[in-house]
Amino acid sequence: MKRSIATVLALGLVLGLGSAASAQDDAPAAPKGEKAFQAMDTNGDGKISKEEFLNAAKKRAEMRFIKLDANSDGTLTKDELGQAKGKRRAPKAAAPAPAQQ
Repeated sequence: MKRSIATVLALGLVLGLGSAASAQDDAPAAPKGEKAFQAMDTNGDGKISKEEFLNAAKKRAEMRFIKLDANSDGTLTKDELGQAKGKRRAPKAAAPAPAQQ
């Protein structure tokens, strides 16, 4: 039961907080396509088991947690999450307005 809860929490971090961490410039990008498949297929059998999939998700969640934990105390505060949320929602630099003729 505890393992199931931990798995659900890890997946929640991956899905729920993933976009917050990916907004940071120094956050590692997740591999895509064939590289992602190979990275998850840790035993090289050409298939991704549930265990391999969950291990990869946990690893990404741990990396995102580290990026969000600004003071490296092993916990996330509302302020730390708010900072990440603010960075994610920060408006991008506006393109200059076209010159009127």
